[in-house]
Amino acid sequence: MAYFDLTRTDLLFPMPINIPEPGPYYTCLVSMSDVASFPYEYALFFSPDHHREEGGIWLYLCDGEPTEYANWISYEEAVASGKFDHVTDKPDSNPIYLDSVQGSGHTETPHANVIDGLVYMTYHKNGIDGTQRTLLATSQDGINFSRIHGNENSVVLTYDTSIDPGEGHTGYFRWSPNPFPDIEQKYVGYSLHGGGDDYHSAIWASNDAISWKRLDILTPIEGYALDSGGHILIWHEMDPASITQLPTGEFTAICGVGSRASGGAPRITELYEVFLAGDGRTLTRRCRKVLGIGGPDSPDAEELASPTSIFIGNTIHLIYVGASKGGSVNTVLGAKGKVNRKARGSTKLQKSEPQRHIYNRV
Repeated sequence: MAYFDLTRTDLLFPMPINIPEPGPYYTCLVSMSDVASFPYEYALFFSPDHHREEGGIWLYLCDGEPTEYANWISYEEAVASGKFDHVTDKPDSNPIYLDSVQGSGHTETPHANVIDGLVYMTYHKNGIDGTQRTLLATSQDGINFSRIHGNENSVVLTYDTSIDPGEGHTGYFRWSPNPFPDIEQKYVGYSLHGGGDDYHSAIWASNDAISWKRLDILTPIEGYALDSGGHILIWHEMDPASITQLPTGEFTAICGVGSRASGGAPRITELYEVFLAGDGRTLTRRCRKVLGIGGPDSPDAEELASPTSIFIGNTIHLIYVGASKGGSVNTVLGAKGKVNRKARGSTKLQKSEPQRHIYNRV
């Protein structure tokens, strides 16, 4: 039995109006209770997938349990209801944010946390140094975002292509307050590290969520610590909000596991629990599936990706993106459940295994 005992709750809201195909992509669920005058309990930020003309960051809003369909409304509906009347200058509609200063094309893969009442949102853009880089914008009200360095370079994850593997892509960054005792900084996150099929991931740390230090590069290895020989652990699909310490002193978290695919290549991704040591990148046990693809007619028949969660009491509320119909339709779905601390851990890795995926030390 897995530590994460989850039950699907199905569709959370219909396809957003005017979002490019295949629909919502890369969800991030955020508690907004510490943002002054924000009129909803939760925000869900997401973007389209690599749409050059109509990219941007979308916003949906929720009061009550975030895995209940009836509790979600679009930003447009919230504005029409008058809930944001206290904000004089605001976006008219989704997308609420589009970076037109740096890079070209899409603004996508948002991930946000609230720090001292301010929303810090990372995202990535194409056309920076010939590749895709992660940038940072902040917001006092949760809907108007400004680049961290204004018109200056706002890239926050650095990359040296002369010595690092890959071509410099640092997108798909997911980060949170640091739960790991062996990392000294306040915040920790995981990103893509190089694009295409021959990519890596990376783990980063920061004390201010602005200046990030890369701790290690992580190599995807088919079948490594998995029951499926053809799949890889996708570190940059880690849900940092799900990271939970176990009675053993280890940590477990929900992460995507799937096929190695880029561009239009067929892919499958499912959600697994991973087991980590206190440094956030040493694996201690074999990964274990917690949510697999649905039936052939289900909205997650091909992929469960972008897991993002919040604990309300002892209940974890998980949101993810399901893909179906040959990757042509994305749907925002939910699941909820408990962390069963009485579950038994999966098989421990042998002595030569826990750090086999670490590319180098920096």
